[in-house]
This record gives sequence, C-alpha cells and structure tokens, in this order.
Amino acid sequence: MRRALVLVAIAVLSILSIKGQETRTITLQMLYDAVEQNHPISGINPLLDSLKNLQIKNANASYLPKVDVNASASWQSDVTEVNIPFPGVTIPTPDRDQYRLSLDVGQIIWDGGVTSARKEIAIAQAEAEKSSVRTELYSLKDRVNEVYFSIILIDVTQKQLELMRTELASRLESLEAGVNNGVVLPSAIAGIKAEIIRLEQKMMELPSRKKSMISLLESLTQLDFYATDNFVPPIVNEANSSKLNRPELLTFTSQKSLFDARSSLVSKKRMPIISAFVSSGYGKPGLNMLSNEWNPYLMAGARLTWNIWDWNTTNREREQLSIQKRVIDQRLQAFEQGIESAVKSSDNQIETLTKQLELDSEIIELLYDVKRKSESQLANGVISSTEYLADFNAAARAKLDMEYRKILLNKEKVKLYYILGIDF
Repeated sequence: MRRALVLVAIAVLSILSIKGQETRTITLQMLYDAVEQNHPISGINPLLDSLKNLQIKNANASYLPKVDVNASASWQSDVTEVNIPFPGVTIPTPDRDQYRLSLDVGQIIWDGGVTSARKEIAIAQAEAEKSSVRTELYSLKDRVNEVYFSIILIDVTQKQLELMRTELASRLESLEAGVNNGVVLPSAIAGIKAEIIRLEQKMMELPSRKKSMISLLESLTQLDFYATDNFVPPIVNEANSSKLNRPELLTFTSQKSLFDARSSLVSKKRMPIISAFVSSGYGKPGLNMLSNEWNPYLMAGARLTWNIWDWNTTNREREQLSIQKRVIDQRLQAFEQGIESAVKSSDNQIETLTKQLELDSEIIELLYDVKRKSESQLANGVISSTEYLADFNAAARAKLDMEYRKILLNKEKVKLYYILGIDF
C-alpha cells in the first residue's frame, strides 16, 4: 500500500512539473544547428573578421604619406675650416653647436608588392583560423550524437519496461482471480509481484540518467529541454562511402594557402622600394653649412632602396615554408588513412547489426511462442512463477535487444555520415 502511494505521489509530481510545458519534437539536426549558433566557439569567427580587417587597414596605411617631426641638437669637436685667403672674401667658420627642427614627409610609390602580400597573408590567416573553428564545432557533433542516442536508448528502455510491467500486472490480476477461485496456488503470484517491484526499481533509475544526459546536451547547445520533449531518431539512408567532405580537409588547404602567401611576401621583400620625400625645416645652419644663422630650408626628391644581397636568408625562409607545407601534406595523408580505417570499421558494424536484426524477428517469434505456452501452463498450475518469469524475461530481453539494435544501427549510420563529413 505504501509503495502504491509513493508511485502515485511520483506520478502526481511529474504531472505538476510538466504541466503547461509544450511537447516538442527534438531532432538531431536541430541540435547541430544549435551548436553552430550558440556554442561559445562560434563567437570566434566575428572576432577573426575584425582582426583581419584591422590587419588589412594597417597594410593599406603603408601607402599613406608618412609624416615625422624631427629635432636634433649637437656639438662636435671640430668643424670644416677654409683657410685659403681670397681677396675681399671672408669665409666664416661654422659653429661647433648645431640645431635642427624639421617636418619630413615620405610617400611610397612602389614597394614591390609587399603591401598586397601582407593583405593576402591577413586573409589567408583568417581563413585558416576559421577553418580550425569549423573543425572544432564539427567535432562537437560527435559528442551530440553520443548524448542524443543515449537519451533515445533510455526512452526505449523506459517504454519496454513499462510494457513489461503492464503485462505482468495484467498477468498478476489474472492469477489473483485464479487464487480466489482456488485454481492457482497463492505462492504462484509471489514471484510475479517481486518481478514487478524489480521493474519499478529499474524504471526509477532511468529519469536521473536521462536528466544527466539532458544536462550535457544543454551545455553543448545552450538550449533548455523538458521532460515532455520527444527525442526522435533520425531517418538515415545508406551513406556513399566514396564521398569525403570533412572540414579538416579545408583546414589543411587553408594552412597551405597561408604558407604560400608567406612565401610570396618573403620573395617580395627583396624587390626595390621607390618612394618620394619632402623635408621642410628650420636649423642652424640650414642647408648652407657655412652659415651660422638660423635659416628655413626645403628639400624634395625620390629615393630607391634595394637590398641586393641578404646572405641567402630569403632562400632559406622559402625552404622553411616549403618544408612546413610538406609536413601538412604528411598530416593530410595520415588523416585520410585514419578516415579510411574508420569508414571500414563503421561499414562492418552496420553490416553486422543489419544481419543481427534479420535474425531478431525470428528469435522473438520463437521466444514469444514459448512465453505464451508458459502463460497457459502457469494459469493451469503446471509450472511455477519462476519458470514462467524465465520465459517472460527471455522474450522481453529479446524484444529489448532488437529495439536496441535498431537504435544502434541508426546511430552507426549517423556516425558514418559524421566520419565522411556529409549531411544525411
């Protein structure tokens, strides 16, 4: 009686807790979309775009005039003196202290393509980091798959246990009527009652396990889920194992593109730089070095800078970048081999589960036939409740195994799509 009251109380509390909550259908694709939109990692991409734009603006700024204010004061131990006498001409001796204040403006005319190369690096680096973000987000799908199918398996188990309990309760009611009519011995119903209690114990464990799985799912998707939510297994067709569209492939490609852009910059640093300049100032002396007066001055011209020999550092930098690209090629090859192995393993598992499911129906039919005979024998007092429960549990176990295998087959197909990087 006390146990019945406890069960009634639990049911009432459950009804009150879910009252007003809308029953929603939760699909795997909904969770994928939520992870991509809500996970903190997804917030990195806008930051990468901002960083790229700032780097490009800084690169473009190299073509804007460079304006500097320079000031200097100096004293020197000796100065140039002209001691050759000229009749009627006096050549002054410069003072040993000199002062200068100037405004210098420089304008790059051509930098050999360095600025455009730096912009290409900024774009390539942003794409490489975005690809890494996509790879991180994609890896979360595997965790979502595990949690999602764990919830579905819990729901399937709950449903099967409820069916078993309902069937045993019906059988118990029939046996109790037989006891009242003197057809069945009272000892026959004790085992049935004990089995019902064991089923209720198992059913009490499942909600807490499901709650833990839902908490994990909420942390991954940043969504709220309720007890009334219906988690639906996806409908998945056979995947084409020849297709491969993993985000890691784009990551490898973008990393190689980044090294190409860096290699281009290394080469263009050796190109000559042509620039124009204007310098306007006030100094003592000005441009006339033989004057000891403060004078304004103006100077304008063009300048060419060309590093014609760098001790082979440019070639070594290019070789370093080439080696790094080959490292990426090796990692790509290892990744593709790992994917190929994972695909074969998943294909084998799908084939095994498919064959097992083909036999499950036959096994269930045989065991349920045995169970039906045991029900009749138990009702007639031919066998004990222990013998009946053995046949009952065998049939129920076979049914549950088949339901499990259906979910596991679905899960393995989803896993194969994940391994290949394609949508189902």
